[in-house]
Amino acid sequence: MNKKLIYAVSSLIIFLAIFAIVIFSNHTIDVKISEGMNDINTIYLNSLFMFLGQYSNFIMIAIALLFLGIFISMKKKKQAWTFAIALACGFTIEKIIKFLFERQRPATQLIQDLENSFPSGHATFAIILFSLLIYFYKDEIKDKIRKNWFIAANIFLILFIGFSRIYINAHWLSDVVGGFTLGFFVLNFILFLFERKR
Repeated sequence: MNKKLIYAVSSLIIFLAIFAIVIFSNHTIDVKISEGMNDINTIYLNSLFMFLGQYSNFIMIAIALLFLGIFISMKKKKQAWTFAIALACGFTIEKIIKFLFERQRPATQLIQDLENSFPSGHATFAIILFSLLIYFYKDEIKDKIRKNWFIAANIFLILFIGFSRIYINAHWLSDVVGGFTLGFFVLNFILFLFERKR
């Protein structure tokens, strides 16, 4: 079986397991993590993560549009389509699940968001966006050290955005992990189709 398809199926199974836990568990870990974030709040961290909470969506969309424009200008049509379809699918699926599964956000949000909580759209979008940048550009960087820094920077951004959503109590831990696994499923399924077409 194709490696990307294995990753897609595995991440889908993990996402469904998280979904089941969210439905049937008493959310003890989520609540403890949320309370723990309240305990480590500082003025400076609050300012940083509230800024991210307000503008990270716009920043990620701007990055996505920039690289989509680069693909189009370089006449890399398959890469451009793969990039656009993966992000659009992740966004659409995440919104549908949120609509169907009306989970409430933590009560102590630093930034009020009235949209349903599960899964985290920021986490879903971040893992698709930055993983695609790694996928399409890592082999373009010939210097090994620069390549490793590029990969590490993108992974850091994924984790940092996920953590920021938990820190400001916009999401529960399981929302963010669910968003990551959903995004990883979409990413690998679209890449599986991309590689077959190529």
